[in-house]
Amino acid sequence: MILLPEAERSLVLAANAGAYFYPFAHSERTIITTPERFFAAQIIQYPDWTALFRKIILINGIDPRWLTQPALLAAPNTYYFLWDPARCPHYSPGPNALALIRKVYHTYSFQPEDCEAFGLRFNSTMYAPPPEGFLAPDAPLIHDILFLGVPKDRLPLLRELHKSFRSAGLRAYFRIGLTPSDNLPQEQAEGWLVTREWMAYRDYLRQLNQSRALLDLYQEIQTGFSLRAMESLFFGKKLITNNRALRGEYGDAPSIYHPDNIFFLDEDNIAHLPAWLERPYVPLPEAVRDYYRFERWLERFTPPPAN
Repeated sequence: MILLPEAERSLVLAANAGAYFYPFAHSERTIITTPERFFAAQIIQYPDWTALFRKIILINGIDPRWLTQPALLAAPNTYYFLWDPARCPHYSPGPNALALIRKVYHTYSFQPEDCEAFGLRFNSTMYAPPPEGFLAPDAPLIHDILFLGVPKDRLPLLRELHKSFRSAGLRAYFRIGLTPSDNLPQEQAEGWLVTREWMAYRDYLRQLNQSRALLDLYQEIQTGFSLRAMESLFFGKKLITNNRALRGEYGDAPSIYHPDNIFFLDEDNIAHLPAWLERPYVPLPEAVRDYYRFERWLERFTPPPAN
């Protein structure tokens, strides 16, 4: 990797930089890569290489050893973004490590309550849609409800919901991807797959394009908006969720809630779900989508105000 000086260029370091929507957000002005690839490149031969970037964003999940790189520790334009709940046992650094990170980096979280509890600054979740023409505009709808995700502690609930949806005559397709730490058997039934074979995000988007609604199940410790909420917003897909926070305030972000677009499990009557799915999705103003775009998310990282 050889980079040229560019005053407006931003660098985003993420452990899974090749996954999800990250490839769609990568550009000449926004470099998204893993720390391993970045620090193996020629750029670090420059003593002041951090000055080549307007902003450097570190997304939680990267190996902690990268956080102690001397150049990053000394750079004033480096930010840390917590895109998991602060109390998440597997993906977040934990409260003690977070306290140390705060001393070095301008630290943000996607959960307002974590900002209040741990003295962080808020920035929303974000999304970068694929280029125009990536998804067929006239693709047939083959799923009523689509779920794709890892089991976490949700497998019993997923099984129950899948049965309820199918009993209601809905075409529910659940694909649960097992991680190396999941000691669970693979399963396959109609509209149900538990597998160690992972689906590429681009292929998932094609499944999404052929679905009427997405199922989004949150951990009890999470209220910050998920990737599924962003996909619902950007692709005009209905959302079935257990996160009631989607109806309330989300920092300074605009609301994405509309009763015809978001169905709350354990609150809305599931018997009404088939009729709710028949109602059209209500498009939200372009300004709402614009707020959550990846480039706008980058703009919201700013140095803290002077005391």
